[in-house]
Amino acid sequence: MDYKDYYKTLGVDKKADEKHIKDAYRKLARKFHPDLNPGNKRAEEKFKEINEAYEVLSDAGKRSKYDNLGSDWNNWQQYAGQQGQPEHSGGRPQYSSGGRGDLGGFQFDEDMFGGEGAGGFSDFFRTFFGGNLGNAEGRRQQQSYGGNSNVEANIELDLKEAFLGGEKTFQLSVNEDCESCGGQGRVSRNDSCPACGGAGRTSNAKRLTVKIPAGIKNGSKIRIAGQGNPSGRGSKGDLFLIVKIQPHSFFEVKGDDLHCEVPVALHELTLGASIDIPVFKGKVTLKIPANTQNGSVFRLKGQGLAGGAGVKGDLLARVKAVIPKTLTAKAKALFEELKKESKEDPRASIRL
Repeated sequence: MDYKDYYKTLGVDKKADEKHIKDAYRKLARKFHPDLNPGNKRAEEKFKEINEAYEVLSDAGKRSKYDNLGSDWNNWQQYAGQQGQPEHSGGRPQYSSGGRGDLGGFQFDEDMFGGEGAGGFSDFFRTFFGGNLGNAEGRRQQQSYGGNSNVEANIELDLKEAFLGGEKTFQLSVNEDCESCGGQGRVSRNDSCPACGGAGRTSNAKRLTVKIPAGIKNGSKIRIAGQGNPSGRGSKGDLFLIVKIQPHSFFEVKGDDLHCEVPVALHELTLGASIDIPVFKGKVTLKIPANTQNGSVFRLKGQGLAGGAGVKGDLLARVKAVIPKTLTAKAKALFEELKKESKEDPRASIRL
């Protein structure tokens, strides 16, 4: 069995403090999360390795034992093979009978994922920290630890989906009781379940369809009952989807209002015009009065996102003059005439 360098897995120095370890874990977990890499087995395996490394290095007790092990791994492994599953403590190995390290699934950083990881720990981890992996007591700890029966996951929406609402289908990796062992983690008194590696849980990809309320805001949570992890009481926790609205190329969201910048021609600002602005439900007409100044903002009532008590926000459109890149001979002549006719000094208001 090969030694696992958890520091190398997270890309941190052996003297890294808790903050650096946590930051490195979060960065890698986002990159390799199964939800962001559907169907990518390599990413899934990398994700497991990252969580295993964090499980050890984020726990002071496990990290100390792991650091003490060091180059003695080969000798310790031989001793472990003869004696069972000991826990290293300084010089002579001692037997382990439980603890947080005996849980059969990963403990995610709850600020990011709010739940348990996918799959079981490696043979290296189980051999060194194993104890009673997969037994009933271990499973009860896992299910109750930090309220992990409820799960949080991000769901990304574009602004149109958030504005209009409707149904959204997505794929999620979920933990479920292993079918081979019924969640027991063992197929006999002495043998761990080969299907789940003694974890009692397996990670499966599930497609879910959720209803998106029209006008939902960034950071809102959508609750799907019964789609979390097993609770240990014959039921499952809930899945909470955290809405992440992607930036839009034309609109910017500020509270319940939408903001945009509308290109207009010089003659539209000077002479006035009625122009159409595309919105998610067709178009709206903006009436520009004559002699409108560049950068003026117009408010179109009720064209924003749905707010509280059924009241909608507004659309605020800022007009931006577009200078012609090329001019015909006739257009240039007209601008020359305009220059001769213009009596206003555009810089007259400057005072120093």
